[in-house]
Amino acid sequence: MTVTTIQWVALGLCAAGAAVRIPGARRGHGRTIFVALVLLTLAVGLSIAPIYEAVDGLLGAVNIANLLLRLTLYTVFVLLGIRVAAAFDSPLARRLIVGPVGVAILAVTVAATLYFFVASELPGSSTGLSAFDDQDAVQQYAAVGRLYPGYVAACLVIPAVASVFDRAARPIHRVACAFLGGGFSLVVVFVLLRLTALELMAWNIVLPFSAILFTVVGLCLIWLSHTLGKRRHARANRLA
Repeated sequence: MTVTTIQWVALGLCAAGAAVRIPGARRGHGRTIFVALVLLTLAVGLSIAPIYEAVDGLLGAVNIANLLLRLTLYTVFVLLGIRVAAAFDSPLARRLIVGPVGVAILAVTVAATLYFFVASELPGSSTGLSAFDDQDAVQQYAAVGRLYPGYVAACLVIPAVASVFDRAARPIHRVACAFLGGGFSLVVVFVLLRLTALELMAWNIVLPFSAILFTVVGLCLIWLSHTLGKRRHARANRLA
């Protein structure tokens, strides 16, 4: 699978994951995850050059689309953090994400993101701002953009892995938790690797997009588990 292919596969999977949740969202079920998947679809789309250039062109070709991507990802991780922490029955993870510490970290992250974006010189659209990598402000902007998702993912790894070993849960739910734990772990690994001097080359794309694939598959399996559970419960009621 090439780097470009994994991006398009991730986009398609995010869109499909959001689409299958539309009926439930219309009934008021799972709206938080639905919104998170819609926003994740937008973020992934803005990571792909043709889509990014088209959208940024409409916004003035000054890379506002990249700022939109960053802020969208922050929102996605807040929403996922809230719902996934609840699904894993982890009040500690929830407090770390949306408690005073988590809110403070998010506020500082957003402020730093806006500051470094304004401080950068960005004439002309460039996907991932790759054409401006020589600017220190751009490097700091990119680093800040990775740290908050890494923080939220780190808060969720242990609850996800613990849920894998919950023998009371259905097998499909445990498999879903394994995918989610793998996705969050990949986010943490990616962020840590980017703090080193290692040249990641293709892994700079493969790791974060693999994390997206793992996470969305996990969310889809949890949705499938709940759907099958409701159907079995409905059949049992009819038999009763």
